[in-house]
Amino acid sequence: MSAITDKTRQQRSRQWLRRQQQAVRPLLRGAVAAGVLGGVAIAAQMGLMAWLVHALLIDAVPAHSLWPVMAALLLAVLLRVLAAAVQERLGQLASAKVRQQVRVELSALWARLGPVRLAALPSASLTNQWVEQVDALDGYYARYLPQQWLAVLVPLMLVALVVWLDWLAALFLLLAAPLIPLFMALVGMHAERISQRHVLQAGRMAGQFLDRVRNLTSLQLFGQVGRSIARIEQATQAYRTVTMATLKVAFLSSAVLEFFASVAIAVVAMYIGFGLLGYIDYGPSPELSLFSGLFILLLAPEFFQPLRSITTTGRRRWRPPMRWPNWRRWTVRLLRRKTCRITRQKMAFNCAMYT
Repeated sequence: MSAITDKTRQQRSRQWLRRQQQAVRPLLRGAVAAGVLGGVAIAAQMGLMAWLVHALLIDAVPAHSLWPVMAALLLAVLLRVLAAAVQERLGQLASAKVRQQVRVELSALWARLGPVRLAALPSASLTNQWVEQVDALDGYYARYLPQQWLAVLVPLMLVALVVWLDWLAALFLLLAAPLIPLFMALVGMHAERISQRHVLQAGRMAGQFLDRVRNLTSLQLFGQVGRSIARIEQATQAYRTVTMATLKVAFLSSAVLEFFASVAIAVVAMYIGFGLLGYIDYGPSPELSLFSGLFILLLAPEFFQPLRSITTTGRRRWRPPMRWPNWRRWTVRLLRRKTCRITRQKMAFNCAMYT
């Protein structure tokens, strides 16, 4: 277990992930650009909505004369939807390209092993490597990497707009924003270790079950069926425990994010409300209007939305294929082996190295 969470091994895995990223960097940049365009559309949408409310309630402008603004609002909504679709599409293309390249690399490694040496490896582990470990890259490249940049660029753009409207309200948002990544990082480091245990436990359980099924005749001959069933039950219970621990940390991360985001939005709402009522005369609060106050209130949830998104995609990032560089080293070592003697009665294999 400690081998998986070793810092050197994690560093090598991150380097491997960055190398795979080089081939799809233009697609990832396009996804980030689409996300920034979506942020601009969000700002335009909220600004037009606040202006419409202010014009109808304060300026008493007739509704029939506001149709150009309503048409612009509709275009902003369509642009937001289109930008989200383009971002998702480019991310999926990048993910598909990376997974295809990884499977090509993995099949080349298996071809070097050959059918004889490959038969000595657990087929359940091979299947898990080909399917689950490769598919775990989808969320990392399709959503997490673009969202890393969007979690910085979009909030900065929105908070700059809030500073132009009311610097004191922007200060409240800026004070709450660093607390969320801080606590999320603390939760995420623990969740990554638990998630790696989850992946390892799943592979072990699949391998144990498949080995028992293949050697069922030998188990019956040696009278070990009951003991094998008990071991499978123990592996199942261990897998259940690790799964529940992963879910607990996931819910904890969501609770931390929602708590700080809700507190920050509530503070901004109280400030704007008391400022519009005239109870606060500090700083720019006397200059608050219905347009600026409503605009800030509409932007506040969108300010934290990229952080919510990176939290969701971060759970997928907690399941990276940390064993890929180790798989390569394992393959090279296995290619150096001279003989491999399989003892099916014991369901194990002993290998002799070159001397």
